[in-house]
Amino acid sequence: MQFVIIKLYLQRICERFRGDKNPLFYCRMERLSTKLKTWTSDFLENSEEFLIDIESKPPNSKYKIVIDGIKPVSIYRCSELSRHLSKLIDEDKEIEDNKGFTLEVSSPGAEKPLKFLNQYFKHIGRKLEVEKKDKTKITGVLKSIESSELVIEKNVSKKETTEEKIEFNNIEKAIVIITFK
Repeated sequence: MQFVIIKLYLQRICERFRGDKNPLFYCRMERLSTKLKTWTSDFLENSEEFLIDIESKPPNSKYKIVIDGIKPVSIYRCSELSRHLSKLIDEDKEIEDNKGFTLEVSSPGAEKPLKFLNQYFKHIGRKLEVEKKDKTKITGVLKSIESSELVIEKNVSKKETTEEKIEFNNIEKAIVIITFK
């Protein structure tokens, strides 16, 4: 009896709200986000790539899957994952595609902050701007990574440099500074 009442209540809610204002729309998006995370992680499991983020944007049902790797991620690899996910979505009977959605797979752009320790390895030798959790900023060249510490070489003067070790867990935000020579 209670199930029937809840179902009728949900049907009335659905009639009042249309499209992205429908509360069930957000539930559908959350279910699909969870499946995309699982499927992406499974696809990347035995590779040098890893999942960074899945962003979902309700107004137009856009899912953006961001992957990165120890080495740069190619467009070919992103398209491989996109085709794999599209196939799984088509085969999944639980996913209601009554409104449609957009699926985008990419690597993070150069301007995006680094989120995971694995992302730092390919940037050894590059200049970083690191903001620590205490809000102090350090700019310098990433020299190495020892365990979970980043070794940053920063300029003290024009001819003198010093190294500073920063524990990964103490980093609030880090971005790669792009330089053109």
